Amino acid sequence: MGIAVKTRAAPGDRLDWNDIKDRLDLATVVAALLGPPVRRIGARLAWLCPLHDDHDPSFTVDDRGWRCWSCATGGDAVGLVRRLEPGLGFPEAIRRAAELGGIALPGRPTRSGLTARPPVRPPVRPAERPPGESSGLDRQEAERLVADASERIWRPEGAAALAYLRGRGLTEATIRAARLGWADKIRLPKRDGDGTWTLAGITIPWGEPGRLTRIKVRRLGLFRGAKYIEVFADGWHVYPSMASVRPGMPLVVCEGEFDALLLIQELADLASVVTLGSTSSRPGAAFLVAAMACPTWFVALDADPSGDDSAAKWPARAVRVRPPAGDWTEAIQAGTDLRRWWTEEYFPAEFDKLERASIYEFDGGLTREAAELAAGLLPRQGEMTVDN
Repeated sequence: MGIAVKTRAAPGDRLDWNDIKDRLDLATVVAALLGPPVRRIGARLAWLCPLHDDHDPSFTVDDRGWRCWSCATGGDAVGLVRRLEPGLGFPEAIRRAAELGGIALPGRPTRSGLTARPPVRPPVRPAERPPGESSGLDRQEAERLVADASERIWRPEGAAALAYLRGRGLTEATIRAARLGWADKIRLPKRDGDGTWTLAGITIPWGEPGRLTRIKVRRLGLFRGAKYIEVFADGWHVYPSMASVRPGMPLVVCEGEFDALLLIQELADLASVVTLGSTSSRPGAAFLVAAMACPTWFVALDADPSGDDSAAKWPARAVRVRPPAGDWTEAIQAGTDLRRWWTEEYFPAEFDKLERASIYEFDGGLTREAAELAAGLLPRQGEMTVDN
């Protein structure tokens, strides 16, 4: 059950509930009202029921609707909104459901003056919601920028950018797979519409399968203002992409794109690794629903008060992981073997394999490759795909 949170306009002024319901993802509405699901049961997502004192998740959602197996009740998004916010009439409940599901409706909301019961659970409140329309460069310009910059970084003019990325522990294979690039003449429109300004830096493309969703630029050298500038955005969620969240694998969420690439490089066969793009970003409903298929969540933000505060706002099931240095880049620069550190601390079964491989190699006289095969280790260099 996929969730795509976009802002879409419904034609005309009349509210056609059947048409809206066809375009509405019920799981997104429920997650916005009740918070992230507690678990997945087959094809259904499960929550604690907000309609009775529920201790074992009995409120489920699938493609047909919602149902509480204890209350023996169920229905659609409007029915749930009216139960949780009883002051709303049917048209207002349609607007409320559409608002929670990310669908823009014509006309003015009519909720003023109504007293609605607050949600039983805190709503999901992303700090940075993917925009409904492109910003900055248009799509053709953005796609050309990624293609050109990912080639230029391997030319002489990209030497400084390449040295910076290698200094952060990234290999050539990782840089190429992520389509990182170098651009020194990105022309962006000024906010007041009066002319353009020029930007230079390392280009970081985000994407979903077959579609570019965002480009951030990491500035180098001396400059005024922010280190990271967004030059294109169109419906982004997480980096590298939502497809990076692999069901059945532990999930690691880190702070920035370069840390994410470093951990993907080191932990590709052990965990899914993503970033929301900054410490302040909150996980959206679509991401949280996808993440429910991952058995363990590790919130691996920077080892500073900001990272601690942000990690504390994640659901209780998330495990806070503090890097052994300030961030993951600083840790590898200090000589930490990140794969061994993670396996020793959080993947003990994998750590046992590493120990056995060391014995086979140093005491048994096997080559490293033969020792790893004998210990049952997967190849260290896993695949990493960034679909743009």
